[in-house]
Amino acid sequence: MGSSICDSGRGVPIYVSTACLTGQEPLDRRLERFEEHGLDHVELGGGVVCDGKMLDRLAASSRSFLVHNYFPHPAAPFVLNLASGDEQIRRRSMEFAMEALELCARLGAPFYSVHGGFITDPTGREGPGFAFPAPASADAGRRASERFGTAVEAVLARAQTLGVGLLIENNVCRAALRGRLLCATSDDCVSLVAKRAHGGLGLLVDTGHLNVTARTYGFDRMAFLEAVEPYVGAYHVHDNDGTADMHEPCRPTSWVIGALQRHRRRGVPVVLESKFDSIEALRSHADWLATQLVARD
Repeated sequence: MGSSICDSGRGVPIYVSTACLTGQEPLDRRLERFEEHGLDHVELGGGVVCDGKMLDRLAASSRSFLVHNYFPHPAAPFVLNLASGDEQIRRRSMEFAMEALELCARLGAPFYSVHGGFITDPTGREGPGFAFPAPASADAGRRASERFGTAVEAVLARAQTLGVGLLIENNVCRAALRGRLLCATSDDCVSLVAKRAHGGLGLLVDTGHLNVTARTYGFDRMAFLEAVEPYVGAYHVHDNDGTADMHEPCRPTSWVIGALQRHRRRGVPVVLESKFDSIEALRSHADWLATQLVARD
């Protein structure tokens, strides 16, 4: 078994997402493969299937886990949207998030991270993501933001009773989706989190999402990171060409590396979310990333 991965000289672990490997397999098998290669800090997310018995075994594990968004996948699938205008979907999303918080408490995970809200509910898949209809009215964004804030506050209240943090992830907004997603710009994110940060609400900054959204809206990525920096509780690290959420590994010349070296908050966990065809390639990239992420003094 390989040694555990921590960023250079600081002892802050790099987590790897279960979604880092292509394909899908039982969670216990994926975790076995991770463990065989010294990947013992794991974000539970996509790419795996599991049942309640497997979750019970996780609680007895000595490994460190995070829980992200749509995990574990429910028996009856739905699109999680805490801002949904459909009360049934919004309530189901809140219940799902609260159950995820319960899982975090069982696993000793410090926080649960969930995607930012959608102004309209998706109608299906389109390329690498969902297809969203256009808002029905000019004030749809404002009303969705209000619904999202109310839902987040309810979930946050439960998080506080469990002693678990709650992080909201910035959305990925390609050009076709402009005006249909919340938590896209720094103003969106800060207005949501700033007045609720004292209650344990923070941001999960996804670098791949940020790259696409910055191109769509024409804002500066570094300015975004500087604006949200006080509220960041974790980072998802991967890259793309700015047109879509491709989950590519960061190259040595990637803007992501310089951005994290400059703006990353000391001690804040990094989650590798790039896609790899082999566990060996994943471990090699995680080792390299660890050498790049030297926390600031």
